[in-house]
Amino acid sequence: MKKHKVHPKKLMLIVNPIAGKSRAKYNLASLASIFYKNNYEPAIYFTSPDCGAEELIEKHAKDFDVVACCGGDGTVSEAIEGIMKLENCPPLGYIPCGTTNDLAKSLDLPKNMKRAANTIANEEPLPLDIGSFGNECHFAYIASFGAFTEVSYETPQKAKNIFGHMAYIFSAFKSMNKIKPYHIKIESEEKNFEDDVIFCSVTNSTSVAGIFKFDKNLVDFNDGLYEVLLIKQPKRLRTVFAIFLSMFNTTYKHDHITLFQTSKLKLTADKNIDWAIDGEHRSSSNTIEITNNHNAISLIRKH
Repeated sequence: MKKHKVHPKKLMLIVNPIAGKSRAKYNLASLASIFYKNNYEPAIYFTSPDCGAEELIEKHAKDFDVVACCGGDGTVSEAIEGIMKLENCPPLGYIPCGTTNDLAKSLDLPKNMKRAANTIANEEPLPLDIGSFGNECHFAYIASFGAFTEVSYETPQKAKNIFGHMAYIFSAFKSMNKIKPYHIKIESEEKNFEDDVIFCSVTNSTSVAGIFKFDKNLVDFNDGLYEVLLIKQPKRLRTVFAIFLSMFNTTYKHDHITLFQTSKLKLTADKNIDWAIDGEHRSSSNTIEITNNHNAISLIRKH
């Protein structure tokens, strides 16, 4: 009996050509070969300053069965923004090749680019919660402000390429003298909070800027909840070190630390805040609502 030929799936591969020392460009032939061998027909699109992953997906993703992006946290964040705007969202695959790759670490995606491509070609999509940052944008894993937050978006790309993760550490210590408090009020069903803080993060990740970590038993990527971390203003420098030691050790047991989970919150501050959304800078007003969109997209990863 004659076998019917299985038509290849159409795969849109979005590549950031400068991420992670331009590793993606040098691995394109190998990545394409993996997809061809697994009955995928890849079409490659490069991001540019004038056309990022979001714009490429809005223009072309409707013609593909799967969208895959190859780059760092900023690239996958742009891709998610684009997918969230589509009526019929194709599943997303991620080949991490950036400097920190917080989302990939949290989801236990392969660090090796070829293994990541094989994961996309052979695994099934799983649901993933996505955050709404007011009406401004969406985020995959973190919205934060305050101490060390600017490290993620102020560290020069050239420094990231040369020093890798250590570039963030150097920048973090340089920012110690810039710590300024914000007086904030948070309203949510689970907890209300008001105090002076030097740091706030709303996350769905086990790693924050590659510097702090959450216990993997605490974080669930599709439970409809975010982990909210608040650090109250310390009066002494040694208290700052004690706080961050607690965070490095993932204990978060300190009088100045508040940690809780929620699906939605409203934050009001005494002044406008510069936020980091998935590692990218975004200014905002002094009031913002953050909402967890439960199971908003499908991301291909191991079960």
